[in-house]
Amino acid sequence: MQKNVRVLIVVAVSVCLFAQTAWAAQKSLVFGVHPFKSPTTLVQMFTPLMKYLEKELDAEVTFKRAQDYDTAMAALVSGAVDIAYLGPAGFAILDEENPGKIRICAAVENNGETTFKGVIATKKGSGIKSVQDLAGKAFAFGDRESTLSFYMPAYMLMEAQVFDSVTYSFFGTHDKVAANVLRGKAAAGGLKPAVAASYVDKGLEIIAESPPVYEHMIAVGPGVDDATYEKICAALLSVQDETVYKSIKKSLTGFAKVQPSDYDSLKKVIRIVDAKVPK
Repeated sequence: MQKNVRVLIVVAVSVCLFAQTAWAAQKSLVFGVHPFKSPTTLVQMFTPLMKYLEKELDAEVTFKRAQDYDTAMAALVSGAVDIAYLGPAGFAILDEENPGKIRICAAVENNGETTFKGVIATKKGSGIKSVQDLAGKAFAFGDRESTLSFYMPAYMLMEAQVFDSVTYSFFGTHDKVAANVLRGKAAAGGLKPAVAASYVDKGLEIIAESPPVYEHMIAVGPGVDDATYEKICAALLSVQDETVYKSIKKSLTGFAKVQPSDYDSLKKVIRIVDAKVPK
């Protein structure tokens, strides 16, 4: 009898210690971002959101910028990062490889829309007017895991049946793609519309748009408990201070609820492209 009582006490103490450890973990959360801008710029962009979450969750939220897209995705899956600003392709890839492990809280809303498009741009005066005109030419991609600077433009080249004839290079960021197209290092490149628009005055010209895909999101990794996940989602969907999201991008108008299935069409694009361009 005494032995059973001792066992119950040990179990009870262990449960309490585990609960305290889990509670303590949720009082300190890491917010991760993939490296689509410089570290200083990213801190400025996401500090208002992190401060808002700190207040709503009564928890410390610290910032972490990954060295590359792959590292950012791996950190979220492993639990090194708890909350992440994640690109559409990043989520689609992770959900394919780890079904249900990464949970979406909300997608960003850009000018009231939860979908966006990528573009292919070239240098003005190049004589290139369509995707078909890129046959046999050099093309600039951004990061290998980027939705708008790789997957969507690569898919567009494949749909136009010119992908097999182009030579291509990866330049990392959207800005570097634009810069190398203007320098003549590539005949065209894949970009997000906002970046392409910022280089129009410098000589860039948009020649094609991609099909729409669902937007970037705030997602959580497996280390975040259900209660904290629900609090994060509720905080994002009810935010009143527009600085929280406009610091990320001026055209953002808030956060909106989306479903994992909304990214199924992108998963199809990724499977097609990955089959042609092995990692």
